[in-house]
Amino acid sequence: MSAPPPPVDLPDPSFPSRRGLLGGGVAVLALAGLPPAALALPSEPADDGADRQRPSFLSPGELGTLRGVVDRIVPADDGTPGALATRCAEAIDTLLAAFDTDPPRIYAGGPFSDRGGARRNDFARFLPLDRYESRAWRRRIEGPGGFREVYRRGLRALAATTPGFAALPGPVRDLALRGTQDAAVRRLLDLAVTHTLELHFGAPEYGGNRATAGWRGIGFDGDRQPRGYTRREVERPRTRPLPLLALPSTPAMLGAAAALTWAGSDDALGHLAGGADHGALTALVGERLAALPQLTDLHARADAIVARVRGEEEAR
Repeated sequence: MSAPPPPVDLPDPSFPSRRGLLGGGVAVLALAGLPPAALALPSEPADDGADRQRPSFLSPGELGTLRGVVDRIVPADDGTPGALATRCAEAIDTLLAAFDTDPPRIYAGGPFSDRGGARRNDFARFLPLDRYESRAWRRRIEGPGGFREVYRRGLRALAATTPGFAALPGPVRDLALRGTQDAAVRRLLDLAVTHTLELHFGAPEYGGNRATAGWRGIGFDGDRQPRGYTRREVERPRTRPLPLLALPSTPAMLGAAAALTWAGSDDALGHLAGGADHGALTALVGERLAALPQLTDLHARADAIVARVRGEEEAR
């Protein structure tokens, strides 16, 4: 018998950033009665009209499941939009339908967008592909084992093995993704993690990073050419602490990891695979976390550290 595959490499809750504290392992604390924001369900982003004309490959149900996936890869945190709000699921869907437009939506043009002083946005004009590029990219997207096949099979398998996945609370979706043994779902995640990060932090013309929210979330100004930077901006740049908080592996964190380990077991995930109400799993995880009262003030302690760091930075 072959050994079981290793767990899916989603962001590790044992070494949390401030975003990771809410979006990864410690988000399970919400199941024990901590802030309800961590239990927010993925919903369709507000329609701003930009998606109505985009090419599409996935069915509405598949796109809804994909929204539930990307929401856990880059979750929203402290007012910083995550991959759901920056339209990463829709951008992936557009990539899968890249050859439904002419030229295909593969390479954005240049040299400048209109975000840095140029009169027009050259990024919005996609470049035609030569014969070799066209064949290579069509095979990569539409060929056997290509992007389309990986996403379609993986999303359908995820919906089948975890009924109602898109409607589950975020922490429960984390457990389902981390504990999956389905090869099609694992291939989906290998691709979706890469595409989500690329589109969340890439140029908005590719469909993600809506309104440059991905850049603003990490304090990046975006492309600044041809205007560039002033001498003052280069020599005395304005800095601010990023929303990251590295914490050591305290007993509290080890306790949360232990709870996650149980919650990702066959015992816990069997409730989902059997089609049971996810409220039962919520209650069971809550029982195991009830023995960890030292975790209840983790958010307050994290906020205090962030405030102290910001105060020191402003005092300089």
